[in-house]
Amino acid sequence: MKAIFKQLGKDSLIYGVGGILGRGVGLFLLPIYTRIFNPAEYGILELLAVIGSFVGSIVVMGMDAAQSFYFFEQKENGQEAQAHVVTAILQWRISYGMGILIIAILISPVLNRYFFNGQLSWQYFAVGFTGIFCFQIMNQSAEIFRLLYRPVGYIAISLGQTILSAAVGLLLILGLGYGILGFLWGSLIGALLLAVLGWYRLRVYLQWSKWHLDWWPRLVKFGAPLVPAAVAMYVLNASDRWFISYFSGAEALGIFAVGAKFAMLIIMAVTVFRQAWWPVAMDVMHRDEGPALYRTMGRLYLGCGSAAIVLITALSPTLVAWFAAPAYASAYPIVGVLAWHSIFYGFYLIGSAGIWKAEKTAWSSILMGFAALLNIGLNYCLVPRYGGLGAAIATSTSFGVWNLLILIVSERLWPVGYAYAALGAQLAVGFATCALILILYHHHAPFWTVWAFALIAVFLLLTLSASKEHLGKIMTLASRKVAAMVGEIII
Repeated sequence: MKAIFKQLGKDSLIYGVGGILGRGVGLFLLPIYTRIFNPAEYGILELLAVIGSFVGSIVVMGMDAAQSFYFFEQKENGQEAQAHVVTAILQWRISYGMGILIIAILISPVLNRYFFNGQLSWQYFAVGFTGIFCFQIMNQSAEIFRLLYRPVGYIAISLGQTILSAAVGLLLILGLGYGILGFLWGSLIGALLLAVLGWYRLRVYLQWSKWHLDWWPRLVKFGAPLVPAAVAMYVLNASDRWFISYFSGAEALGIFAVGAKFAMLIIMAVTVFRQAWWPVAMDVMHRDEGPALYRTMGRLYLGCGSAAIVLITALSPTLVAWFAAPAYASAYPIVGVLAWHSIFYGFYLIGSAGIWKAEKTAWSSILMGFAALLNIGLNYCLVPRYGGLGAAIATSTSFGVWNLLILIVSERLWPVGYAYAALGAQLAVGFATCALILILYHHHAPFWTVWAFALIAVFLLLTLSASKEHLGKIMTLASRKVAAMVGEIII
């Protein structure tokens, strides 16, 4: 068991560093992109990415989960049996994915007319959608490295694609003046080359002697039921962009997208936590001390996460000023508000313990679907009046309600006994402080005033993260240290 946790810790560290580097590349390229593209052009890129994300979720069709399940199921039958599964999924993705790609390109004139006011030619959609298709082919190879417990290979493929796409894109944009189309070509070329590299390194898992059609019914039966949950998560993550584009235009969407980039600083930490916590959570769930650990982790996670959001909200005007062009200065209120959705996304792995324990996973999809509908309704009400800030509020609120409902259902299935008063107090302090900081910035309050409130809130949140028992131990230890120091001074 010790060796397993050591391996998990090592892999989680590598995934965490790789994930931070991958997202960091996008953040550090922001000063370049926001000076190359004006807010309207950046908004067009964001909307193309949102549309491409939907196409990608349809292409995946649960095959990532199917690959994980059947890869280990066939492990005892040897590498050749695993190769049959991997090849069957790749053949399905190529065949089915090509069909989706062709349909998406054929309907691109309609998309162009309704969402881009006829500004784009069909080549933009063809290159963008083909890039999404190549990315899914590449991503399958990257996921196999994870299944083989080779995190370095996974990071090499994922990070390599990010860097290569950016390099080729900038070359086409700055060197040849391709603009938005150059960005899309960069993404396509990066995904295609890394897909070739990934599958070359995993060629022992490819069996092209025949088409493994016998596997397709099993794969589709396993993956198809997962599509509704994927679509619901897509709605939760992307409907804000659709509503901003429709009600406020491409320029407002570009400003919102820049704010979302800075909110990703929180998702970096959340991603590391999710990867490290998940195996531990599955293990302690079946132990007597499981509920106690879940209770403690819930308070620590929400308290520390809320404190981090307070700090990033206080920093948001400075971050936007440093990393983005002046035209995007109004993006700073979006940063702290949208960051709450990342915290709720991570808390799901804590609050849903009972659903996994009782094997009632259908509840997750049902409640996610409700949250997706709530998200659409809130965006419809808030975006026309408050623009990007309203969209950020709608997204974070929807994720928050989803977590609350998950927590209620989970507690009925497996009572953990969370400290609801402490969790509620943490959220109240976090929400109130973030709102106060944005109000103070809006009224041009002195810098020290904002940070005074921020630091007081961080102290309260960290205090609320510990139970009375832990606080007592900390106070006792601190008093002993102080007494010892005073004694030394007197002597």
